[in-house]
Amino acid sequence: MTGRTASVPVFDFDRLPPGWGHDPCVLRGLDGIDAVDTYGILRGIGTAVRAGTHRRPDDVKVFTVPRVAAELGDCLPGPGESEFGPYARRVSQSLNVGWSVVANSAQSHSAGLYRFARDVFVRLRGTERGLPAGVSDCFIVAGSYASGPTRIHKDTADVFLYVAEGVKTMLLWPFETLVGHAPDGCDPEHEYVALGIGPEAVGTPPLRLTGVPGDVLYWPASYWHCGESDGRPSLSLHLATHNFRDMGPVWAGAFARAGLGAPTPRWSTAEHELAAEALTFGHTAAAAATSAVHQWGLTRHSTANFEILPDLPQRTPPDWRRATGVRAAQRTPLSWATDAADQRTVIVAVNGRSFRIPPRQPLVSLLTALGDLAVGAVLSLDAWRGKDGLPADVVAVLDVAYAAGAVDAC
Repeated sequence: MTGRTASVPVFDFDRLPPGWGHDPCVLRGLDGIDAVDTYGILRGIGTAVRAGTHRRPDDVKVFTVPRVAAELGDCLPGPGESEFGPYARRVSQSLNVGWSVVANSAQSHSAGLYRFARDVFVRLRGTERGLPAGVSDCFIVAGSYASGPTRIHKDTADVFLYVAEGVKTMLLWPFETLVGHAPDGCDPEHEYVALGIGPEAVGTPPLRLTGVPGDVLYWPASYWHCGESDGRPSLSLHLATHNFRDMGPVWAGAFARAGLGAPTPRWSTAEHELAAEALTFGHTAAAAATSAVHQWGLTRHSTANFEILPDLPQRTPPDWRRATGVRAAQRTPLSWATDAADQRTVIVAVNGRSFRIPPRQPLVSLLTALGDLAVGAVLSLDAWRGKDGLPADVVAVLDVAYAAGAVDAC
């Protein structure tokens, strides 16, 4: 097991204690994960890449130390490579250097993994820690290296790492320990940040989280980390839930993936229909409250990922006639885009609530101003008041944004 990792608690997934999830741990009892054929899924991805049928080729990346030129297909399992060990040895011999392959969106290649991941996320929803709102992913890491190909960095995801083959070690540092090393101008709390340094450049010793086949290693999004191995081949499956309590950027990304706002949608009809499972639109602003996706809803925006939508608080909107302004309660209070299928419609999304409205002024200027508002910043409503007060569609948008917890009246 993980006796090599001192001071790291081991929890049963079905009996998680209060307060779990804020620190790294090892998990037992994720029933079914050991039945997932991780290498078989990677082999399927290799077949798709070689055949040119992989839906999202950018999801597969090869990292080497030092970086070498190699065809992506040559670094993935080929026909007849039915076992991980021989495949890993073949790649190591061909590259003659430490290497790592990362394949994202693995659940799009396996209905069994898709169902398993969704079950895990649903079970997490009921824990005290809850489930981070945002985009989830399942990715596979295969390789043979001593030090991690990606140096110390911080993601935006809580990660469950299942060790399928070999030994896997993660070196972890709490957020406050290394935040001073982050480049100027970045936002490590909300964005991916790479420090560009290895463990040898850090004075604070890391927490070592080590697993062998069958172990599930967990660390929250707040931890800086990098990988380490014993130089022998290892294979792991990662379930990641990207921790965006602020859903504006998540929905903006969903718009882009669905092709909304683009001259020509990038998706096929079938894929767009899948996107509609997450982008559940009402028809008018007045219907927005009933078009909400409910508490901790799990929907899919493609065959590859789940959208995890946050709890929507019950709030009664204020009388905006008496308000002097609106204050952003979160980073990016709302997202909006012109519907590519109907240029006469604007789609607005606020923390899981989405609706369509005509792109009339002064409403569009209000959407632009709200979308650019920094958390805590105040926007005066004077520019949108006419002789009869605020227009009805402006009030409707403010009502939805307030009810969804994105803004406050002031």
